[in-house]
Amino acid sequence: MRQRDLPRERLLEAARAFVESGDWEDLRIAPVARAAGVSRQTAYNEFGSRLGLVRALVDREVDGFVGGVQERMERHVDDVPAAVEAAVLHALAEAGRRPLLRGILGAGRNRDDDLLGLATRGTDLLLRRLVEAFRAYADAVWPTIPDEAKNLLVESLMRLTVSHAVAPLHAPGEVARGMAELTRRLLSPHPAGPGDEKADVP
Repeated sequence: MRQRDLPRERLLEAARAFVESGDWEDLRIAPVARAAGVSRQTAYNEFGSRLGLVRALVDREVDGFVGGVQERMERHVDDVPAAVEAAVLHALAEAGRRPLLRGILGAGRNRDDDLLGLATRGTDLLLRRLVEAFRAYADAVWPTIPDEAKNLLVESLMRLTVSHAVAPLHAPGEVARGMAELTRRLLSPHPAGPGDEKADVP
């Protein structure tokens, strides 16, 4: 049996469609079960509660998103700025086309007691996952860079990415190129001189 035919996957697909056409706070087990073509009891057996359903939906969305970011970085293990550009471009493009992902990225920024805030177990769930993924990549390709500098660069890049995804001010390609150039300059053993072209970092 294909995974998407399983009741759990049908329920998650129905919940995703429900959220993207409405609001997190309106999400309920019964209408999701009807849309998925399964019984309400089956839905409760799978997720336990409305909050459990939302948490499972968030976890699946985050897993897919972080996996895509990791895949882009791993394509450029010999070129860190290129890895940053590819990962940031992918992240911003995905956030631009997926309302569910944008909601998760912004979770907890306005209220900590709403359904999505509770489902993400506090603020910045996705940011933590992105930092962990990029840090694992950085540890593999930057073994000689001190941990303090590595931590600062990784977290700064990921926070900038999330900020641009939630409240975009520039085109994704512009942001990705700027962050790649920032990375290149930070990793350069020779600081830029006064005559060098300045990095255009949004």
